[in-house]
Amino acid sequence: MTNITATKTIKELVLEIPEDKIVLPTIPAAVCVGEAGKLHQYAMEDKEDLLTKGLSEDLINDLTPRAKFLQDKQSEWTAVYQKALTNTKEWSVKINEASQLQQELKHDFQFAFRNHPEILKTLKNILGGNGNMDLIQDMSDYPAFAKQYPDPLKAINFNTAKIDRASQLSQELLYLLNKVDGVKNSKNRPEKQLRDRAYTYLKQLVDEIRTYGKYTYWNDEEKLKRYSSEYQRKFYKKYTQEKATKNKLKAHNS
Repeated sequence: MTNITATKTIKELVLEIPEDKIVLPTIPAAVCVGEAGKLHQYAMEDKEDLLTKGLSEDLINDLTPRAKFLQDKQSEWTAVYQKALTNTKEWSVKINEASQLQQELKHDFQFAFRNHPEILKTLKNILGGNGNMDLIQDMSDYPAFAKQYPDPLKAINFNTAKIDRASQLSQELLYLLNKVDGVKNSKNRPEKQLRDRAYTYLKQLVDEIRTYGKYTYWNDEEKLKRYSSEYQRKFYKKYTQEKATKNKLKAHNS
């Protein structure tokens, strides 16, 4: 199979995607890029099996440039988006406050749970990541974490007012996020349009290769996991656990 990217640039191919075929990201672009990288690794390891089922090696090799293109377009869109956010004084003040509070909570929580290795391991999910979106999520996650594991925090006389403020900041920042310049939801921003097209272009290939992988390893549970989204599996697991917990509480209170 001839690699058509040899005659056209990725940008040209991306711009040829029909409007009605463009899909908005359902997972963070960074996650999509990372999963495409893992998929490329798995597909190369399983190449012999996949090729016997009709998958082209050119398609496997095309994962990397498509992922890099999305990564670049996401960076360009993020730069435009962040500029709009930081142009708002209210946003700037609150994001700085949240950043300072995040550092304090990180310090408090790491000390409180220092003798609880399993809980600390879970805590790393909150402490990881960077950027404003992760910061907003942290302001929501820390209160939930404190509610789930209150005793170690009580033992160090933790100031619960910090948790209350974190919850407030989470809501206030989310409100500002949707308010500032209307950038996030603007369909007219060329940077966002190109990012969405780049995401679609990568997703089309990821879905195709995963389809071949699922067909090839339909009766191999371990290999089958390679050809589905780890992010979406974790999201679904978390969703079902939260739903089960809510149902238990509802049954208990009824």
